[in-house]
Amino acid sequence: MMPRSKETQEHMRNQVIDIYQSGKGYKSIAKALGLQRTTVRAIIQKWRKHGTVVNLPRSGRPTNVSIRARQRLVQEVTTEPRQTSEELQASLALVQADQVSAGPTDDTEGDPDDEKTDSNTVPEVGQNASPSSSDIEEDPTLSGDHASAGPTDNREGDPDHDMLSVRDYSTVEDDGESTDSFSSDTEATDEDPMADYVSAGLTDDRGGDPEYDMYGEEISPVSSDDETAEEDPMEQLFDFNEEKKIYAGSSVTTGALLLLLVVFILKHGLSKAATKDLLDLLNFMVPGCVPKSWQFFKKHLTDSSPTTELHFYCPRCTSYLGVDPGDECLVCQKSLSRKGLLEKAYYFLVMPLEIQLRNILPNVHEKLGKHFTREASISDVNTGSKYERDRQDTSITLSFNCKGSPVSNSSKFSVWPILCTINELPFVDRCKNVLLHTLWFGRGKPQVQSFFTPFINEVQKLSEEGFYWRDEDGFERHTRVTARVCVCDTVARAMLQNFKPFNREFGCGFCYHKGEMVQTGSGYTRIYPIQVDGCDLRHMVETVQIAEFVMENDDDEHQMGVKGPSPLILLPFFDIIQGFIPDYMHCVCLGVTRQFVNLWFDPFYANKGFHLTHLHLSNLDKAVHEIQPPDEIGQGPRRLSERMYWKASEWRAFALLYSPIILRNVLPALYYKHWMLLVCALHTLLSQFATQDELNCAELCLVQFVAKIPSLYGLEHCSYNCHLLTHLSESARDWGLLWANSAFVYESMNNRLLQMFSGTKSVSSQIFKNFFSYEKVVRKGSAVLEDASTKLKDIFCSVTSCDVVSKSSDCIGEHLVTLGCGSCRYLSTREVAALQKSDTLAWCHRHCESVTEYKRCVYKNMLVASSDDSVAVKRNNSVIETTSCFALVESLVVVQKPCSCEGAANCYCRELIIFYKQLQPISRQLVINVSQINANIAKFLVKVKRSNELCAMTCVDITAKCVMIESEGQLYVMKMPVF
Repeated sequence: MMPRSKETQEHMRNQVIDIYQSGKGYKSIAKALGLQRTTVRAIIQKWRKHGTVVNLPRSGRPTNVSIRARQRLVQEVTTEPRQTSEELQASLALVQADQVSAGPTDDTEGDPDDEKTDSNTVPEVGQNASPSSSDIEEDPTLSGDHASAGPTDNREGDPDHDMLSVRDYSTVEDDGESTDSFSSDTEATDEDPMADYVSAGLTDDRGGDPEYDMYGEEISPVSSDDETAEEDPMEQLFDFNEEKKIYAGSSVTTGALLLLLVVFILKHGLSKAATKDLLDLLNFMVPGCVPKSWQFFKKHLTDSSPTTELHFYCPRCTSYLGVDPGDECLVCQKSLSRKGLLEKAYYFLVMPLEIQLRNILPNVHEKLGKHFTREASISDVNTGSKYERDRQDTSITLSFNCKGSPVSNSSKFSVWPILCTINELPFVDRCKNVLLHTLWFGRGKPQVQSFFTPFINEVQKLSEEGFYWRDEDGFERHTRVTARVCVCDTVARAMLQNFKPFNREFGCGFCYHKGEMVQTGSGYTRIYPIQVDGCDLRHMVETVQIAEFVMENDDDEHQMGVKGPSPLILLPFFDIIQGFIPDYMHCVCLGVTRQFVNLWFDPFYANKGFHLTHLHLSNLDKAVHEIQPPDEIGQGPRRLSERMYWKASEWRAFALLYSPIILRNVLPALYYKHWMLLVCALHTLLSQFATQDELNCAELCLVQFVAKIPSLYGLEHCSYNCHLLTHLSESARDWGLLWANSAFVYESMNNRLLQMFSGTKSVSSQIFKNFFSYEKVVRKGSAVLEDASTKLKDIFCSVTSCDVVSKSSDCIGEHLVTLGCGSCRYLSTREVAALQKSDTLAWCHRHCESVTEYKRCVYKNMLVASSDDSVAVKRNNSVIETTSCFALVESLVVVQKPCSCEGAANCYCRELIIFYKQLQPISRQLVINVSQINANIAKFLVKVKRSNELCAMTCVDITAKCVMIESEGQLYVMKMPVF
C-alpha cells in the first residue's frame, strides 16, 4: 500500500479533537495547530462519523463477481468438484444474465460495511469521499470570515461567535453527536461546527426561513407533524364573546372558559399534544364546552405576529442592513441572500413602539401624570431636575434598558431585549406596562450600532412627527415620544456609551477619574479611591468632541476613556452622560453589599479586625431565619450561609432592613459605624420623598463611606462599585430617587422572557409570539370577564399573575379596598371604648349594630393586615406609621355610615376602622454621630415597646408601611423603603 502524501500525524489529529471538545471552532483550532481549516473540518467530520481519527481500511478495487454469483459458484463446486473452468464460466454467465433480467437486487443483505456505504451519499467519479476545499460549495452569505470582522466587529475577537437560528442552547452544547446526517456543505461555511446543526432542516419550499412559522401564512406555535389534523365543524360557534353557559346552571360562559384556556396554554407553554389532551379531557367531562380540534387555539395563539419586523445585519462587518437586506452589503461589498441570512440568524426582531403605545395608552391615559408628590421634595422621575428639560405637555418620555440574559447558566447563548417604560405613569403602573421593542438572540452580544438602529430611527420619527391614537371615549389624541433615561449595568453602559470598560483608565462613564492599579494577590486590579482635589464630571458636549477627535485621529493617548461616538447620540433630547443611571440594583445590591459581606467572612482576612468567624455566621443565620418581613419583600429571608444563591432583592433586604439590627453587636463598633453610613444613605435615597437637605446628607454619608474604605479594609477594596456610590445622589436630583429608575422591573421582565420558549425551534420567534399573544389575551380579559363572577376573576388574576389588588375586593373609598371575604360580628367592649376616645369616630358605636371584619386591605398600594393574619402567613404586614406614632394593627372592620342610599349596590357610605396598639419609642435610642456629618445616621432605626391600650383610626391617618424586627429582647421599627 502506497503511503499517503502530506498526511496529518495521528497525535495531531487527536489534538484537533481535544480542542474541538473544549468548545473551540474550526478557525481557532486551525490557528492554534497551524493547520488548514479544511483539514481541521475533515478530521472533525471523520471523528463525528466514525468515532475515531485512525486511518480506516480502504475499500479497494470492487470485485467483478457479485456476492450472489460467488455463492452460486461455491455451491456448484461443492456439489460437483470435477467441473471444468469452462463449465463454471458458463454457469456464472447464466447467473449474471438472471440478475440483469430480474432487475436490481439487494446483494448487500447481511453485510454491515455495504449497508454503511449505501446509507450515505456515494461520491461520484472524481469526487473525494471526504470534504475538501475544492469539492464543497461555499454559502454566498458566509464567504467572508465574520468572526474576524475587523475593528467594526464588537465581539471582542471571539472566533466562536455564531448566531443561533432555529435551535436553542441545549442543542448547540451537544458536541455535535447528532449532526451526521446533515450536509457537509453547511459545515464548510461555519467557524463553529455546531452552527450547521442548528440551521438544519430549512430546505423546504419556504425558502429555508426559520421564522416562517411566525411571519408566513401558515403559522405553527409549536413543532408539529400533524398540521393537517381534522378541523372541528363546530369551531365557528366558539368565540371569546360567547355568553352561552358551558352547561345548564353554570356561572361560567363558553367565552370565559376559552379565554382562561388560552391564558393557561400561553403561561405554561403547553405543547400541541398536551393541548389536545386537555381539550379531550374537558370535552369528556362537559361535552361540547370547548372546540375539539387544535385549530381554534392555533389561530388565537399566533395571530399577533403580522406587525413584527425582521431586521438584518451583515455577517462580515455587522453593518445594519434593514428590513430588506438586498444582494450586497454597502459597507464591505459582501454578497448577501435573504435565505442565507435567515438560515444563519443574522437578524433580530422588532415590534414598533407606535403599535404598542396605541394598545396601552387608551387603558392608562387617565393615570398619566398622576404621581404621588410632595412640595419641595424629590420623589418619582417627574420630580427630577432633568425631567422637565425640553419636554412638551402632550409628549411622553421613555426609560429604556438593554441587558443580556443567558438562556441558562451553562450556555453561551443569550437574549438581548430593548425594554421601555413610560415615565409619565406612576411607579406601580409603570412596572405593569413594560414595552418590548427589540429582541436579539444568539451567541455573545450584539453589535450596538446595528442593534439600536431601529430603536433610534423610530424614536426620531415619534419625536418629530408623533402619532395619533384614540382614547376610551373615541377622542383622537396626538402624542410625541422621546427616550430620556437609560438604565443598565456597568458592562452594558460602557458598551452603549462606547467607553472603555471600568477596569481600564478613565473607565467611569460619569467622571474623569483615572483609577489606580494596585496588586491583589498574584494579580492587579484597578481601584477608584476618593480624590482629595475632587474629580471633574463628564458632559455631553465634551464627550462628543472627544469622540470625533478619536474617530479622526485614532489617538489612544487623548481619548479619556472614549473609544468613539456612540449611536445613542442620535436620540433626540438624550444626554449620553446624564441620561444614564448608576443603577443601585447592580451597584449596591449585587456590588457593594455582596462585596463587604463576603469580605467579612473571608478566611483570608482572619487576622483583620472586621473578620467574622463561623460562630458569628451560625448566630446570624438563626437571627435572619426568625425575621418575618412584609409582603413587599418578595423572597423570604434565607440564611447567610446560603448567600451564594441570593438574588439582588435578598441583598437589598439584608442591607437596608436586616443588617442594621443583627450586625449591631456582631460587627466591631468601628466597622458597624462605617457600614451604617451606607445604610443611612440608602434609606434616604429609597424613601417615598426626600428633601434637598436630606439628599445632601445622604451624599455626605456615601462620600465618607468610600473615603474610609482604604484605612479600614485596605486600598485594594475601593472597587468601581464603591466609586459609583458617589454618583447616586446626583442621579437622584436629576431623575428622581433610586427606586424611580431601578433595574428590578427590567430584570423581572428578562426572567419572564426566558420562560416564554420551550423546545429547540425558533427561540426568538417563540418569545415574541408568546409575549405579545399573552399581552393581547390579558387585555381582552378585562372585557370578557367584566360581568363574570368573583371566583372566575380570581382564577384569571391568579393565572395571569395580576396584582393582588385586581383580585376579589370591595372598594371602600379612594385608594382603599378590602381583600377577601369579610365576617360579620359585633364590636367588643374594648373596641367601643376605643371609638369613644376618638374625636372623629365617636359616632360609629351608636350607628352600627354589627360590623364586617376583614383580615387585609390595600391603601395607596400598601398592604395592611391584622396581627392574626400576619402570624398565620409568617409575614408581618401589621406594622404601620401613623400621623402620631408607630402602630401594630389588631383588626380591620368596616362600619356603615348613616346614609339615605337604602342599601343600593353602588353605595359607598362605609368607613374602614383600624384598631391598633401603639408602639411607643423608648427613651434610650440608638445614636451614631459622625464628625463630618451633623446628623444621627441611625435615626431611621427606632427602638419601641408595645402598649396594651387599644386605639382606633381611619386609613387617612396612615403615612407609611413599617418593618418590625426583634433582636435580643428589643423591638426595632423602620419605615419601609420603596422597593
